[in-house]
Amino acid sequence: MDPISGGLGLIGLIIFIVTVVSIVRNPNHGAFGKFLWILAAFFLNIIGSILWLVFGRGRVRN
Repeated sequence: MDPISGGLGLIGLIIFIVTVVSIVRNPNHGAFGKFLWILAAFFLNIIGSILWLVFGRGRVRN
């Protein structure tokens, strides 16, 4: 296994897990909306995570 590609796969997995945790803990979406965001994050990989950060989180509370 190539160490570079193996490391990138691990980083992608960690980003996906962090994104899913963020989606699940977010109170701004119902179950169906969260399910759709998780699907988007899964199928779009890094771009799906970026879309969640930009458009999905909603208003961030202080």
